[in-house]
Amino acid sequence: MPSERGGRPDRPEIVVTGTGVISPAGIGTTRLWEAMAAGKTFFDTGCHDGPAPALPWPSAAVDTAEVTWPAGRDWANAGKYANQSARWAVSVARQALEQAGITGDTEDVRGGTVMAVGSSSDELSDVIPQLASRFRNDPRPLAKFLHDEVPDYSYIRGIPSQLGQFVSMASGFRGSNVAVYGEAAAGGTGALALAVRLLESGELDRTLVVGVGAPLSITAMAAFDQDEPFGTRATAGAGPFDADRSGTLIGQGAAAVLLERADTARGTARARLAGCEVLVAADVTSSAGLAVDAVLADADTPTVWWAHGAGSARLDRLETLAVLPRVGDVPVTGSKGTIGNTFECSALIDTALVVESLARGELPPVGLLLRPDPGLGGLDPVMGETRPTGYAATALVTAFNQGHHSTAAGAIVIASTDRTSADDGKART
Repeated sequence: MPSERGGRPDRPEIVVTGTGVISPAGIGTTRLWEAMAAGKTFFDTGCHDGPAPALPWPSAAVDTAEVTWPAGRDWANAGKYANQSARWAVSVARQALEQAGITGDTEDVRGGTVMAVGSSSDELSDVIPQLASRFRNDPRPLAKFLHDEVPDYSYIRGIPSQLGQFVSMASGFRGSNVAVYGEAAAGGTGALALAVRLLESGELDRTLVVGVGAPLSITAMAAFDQDEPFGTRATAGAGPFDADRSGTLIGQGAAAVLLERADTARGTARARLAGCEVLVAADVTSSAGLAVDAVLADADTPTVWWAHGAGSARLDRLETLAVLPRVGDVPVTGSKGTIGNTFECSALIDTALVVESLARGELPPVGLLLRPDPGLGGLDPVMGETRPTGYAATALVTAFNQGHHSTAAGAIVIASTDRTSADDGKART
């Protein structure tokens, strides 16, 4: 099926058929969207490191008790080497597959996986110490021990990320299994962009994109804070785009987005992915402008904007400077005032939330936003309650890497599949 995007009729249409989310709001995209709509936030300052005092940075944590692991002998064996990130990755992958009606029981060579991976997400660093410790008191020869204890994923093409092996096991996808390594929000955009290329090239018919924003170590938090300070309060007035915002709030979570070629889709289209790009230029403003221009060249003009909305005084200003002249007066929202920055999976969570918003026809408000910064020009943030998106909305999603020394920026365009409603709306007006 050819795309209806302007200027590129040769491209296949790509649709979103499933999403999955783990967040501080719980399991599922719906729970997070509804928490945003209700004005809830999930930040806590009670993090401790032994006898040390609480960390100075509020964070929004996932309740790990809600995350389950699949049953069965194979999964029990694989679970011996699955750390928290792997369990989150499998959980969100299964959510997206279930929404699309894909069971993962059969091998699918036309399906593949793309992982948005950060240094804290992949469990290879956990596997080796576990094996070394267990072998010290194990009577088996080393070769026998490794043969018995290390899961064999060699049938999957490429071994770039062990998290991807678990996701492939859950999906049954036996095509490309690749990873995009990064430690910030643009990494999720990069994973989506790579998935789009795999679909457009004809190599795959469907791609499951998964990212995990695991809890940051104290060392990582301190490093980020030195480069660009994190926020030290999570109260009304500390949210993105607020005049009194003081820094990015920290979050954690995971997300999965199932993309399929429309002409071979096994699931029902929930939205169209009309464009996706991530770029690096001399500065973040230039990167953002180039990325937005690239995706808007082949897509309809956006009617809503799902912003990165870091909550950083600097990044919010630069994002607005880069994006607002390109989108004009449209409603703006974002998730980081509710669950914080989930780094490598941030753009994937936002993509899932946009798909939910388009299905509902409403945008949830920005969390912790009390007084919009007048210095951000004509920004029109959603505040207090949800706002209608209008018929057949098209959403621009933007994502940025964290810190003064990071200049990567990404942009995504997601459009409603409700073309009939759009035509009816135009007729009524």
